[in-house]
Amino acid sequence: MSNCFPAALWNQSIYASLAEEVHPYASLDRFRKRTVGYTGDQSFWATPSPEPKLNRALCDRLATPLPSEDPICVAAANLALEIAKQFEPSELLFVAILRAGVPVVEWLTSLLPGSVGVATSLFVGHGIDRASYANIQADYPTRKIVFVDGWTGKGGVAGELARHGLGPLAVLSDPWRLATFRGTQEDILSPSACFTGPTTLGFSRTFTREPDQSFAAYQFPDNLLEPTITQAWMESCPSGNLTANGSRSPERRHVMPPQETPLRVHSNEVCRALINSNPSEIMFACTPQEARERFELLLELADSQNIPQLFSVKDLASLNVQVACTLRLQAAS
Repeated sequence: MSNCFPAALWNQSIYASLAEEVHPYASLDRFRKRTVGYTGDQSFWATPSPEPKLNRALCDRLATPLPSEDPICVAAANLALEIAKQFEPSELLFVAILRAGVPVVEWLTSLLPGSVGVATSLFVGHGIDRASYANIQADYPTRKIVFVDGWTGKGGVAGELARHGLGPLAVLSDPWRLATFRGTQEDILSPSACFTGPTTLGFSRTFTREPDQSFAAYQFPDNLLEPTITQAWMESCPSGNLTANGSRSPERRHVMPPQETPLRVHSNEVCRALINSNPSEIMFACTPQEARERFELLLELADSQNIPQLFSVKDLASLNVQVACTLRLQAAS
């Protein structure tokens, strides 16, 4: 098993080991149940999360390029500008946190020519894939590393990088200002939150092995890939002329310190919960009309699973949260 392999459909090398091929919709015994939640036991990461089958309508929506004025596109251009203020692109190595960081790195390397992107894994409480990270450093000894994720959620990745003295971290959306670089402080939903391993990567979420071994991933059949989804994302990359893209420095507004909460918070994290976890209800701080305008993909996923939705939930304001969900979870047996 190799420690590095090319990502299907993406211009990145993945630092992990490929295990045998399994079918994500048939070999359910290889994956955690959606009802099993993380309790702090690191054995949780030894089994990958489930890989749901997206319905055809959602795949078709994801295969539609975004308009240039879409908030996600503007946030990406903002993020690239912020990074370029501190680093020369030719000295940069973007390390995507699997898997949400991969689409963001695809855009960043296009927006900042001369930069390079790779991807590896990090798990809360367990840390980064140390064997793979050592190989990345050996392969790119002169490059300055910037870790990239899609968003921050409650800050699990940001906190884990800080705990191990690693960073900086760049994300598209960072409502609680937990990353070093952010495209926006607003909670904006990215279509990439709906991406799954079978449709856009060709391999499962990684899982841990022995401490001296790189994390592994099951291979998926190539015929499950949806190349039009990846192509639409690439076509949606903001203009290479960042100053002409309407970009500006991300807003800086006061944020109350993050609070402990059992809720899954922020739209992209709630979307991921709908993909591979078991939400019991979804709450919005805004009205139904505003939610439909800002979080339409999330609502479509919730409707397809018959998940109840609550709107104008005032208690979310105290958390500086626009979207949250509760989970129906049990500890691993």
